Amino acid sequence: MGLAGEPGGRAGMTILNALKGIGGEYEVQRILGAFGTVIYAVTAPALVWTGKVTVSFDTFCLAYPTGLAACIGATAGAIALKDRQVAKAKAEEKIG
Repeated sequence: MGLAGEPGGRAGMTILNALKGIGGEYEVQRILGAFGTVIYAVTAPALVWTGKVTVSFDTFCLAYPTGLAACIGATAGAIALKDRQVAKAKAEEKIG
């Protein structure tokens, strides 16, 4: 056993583990959010670089991080809302 009781001594979270929910299975919200964020991170600069989208450097420097934050925030919000609803349903199931 290695660090944190893991075989091979590797502690911490891997990228694939970040896509799994509390139950251990992959969650649609996490996968779609990660995929959408990666697509945005790659295509926005590529479209500007190839000249398909024409913006000034100042505009790009303001809009790009804002769009990236919106992707991450929307993903986190969707995951939090789903987790909250699951917890609420489990609590109601226990009571009733």
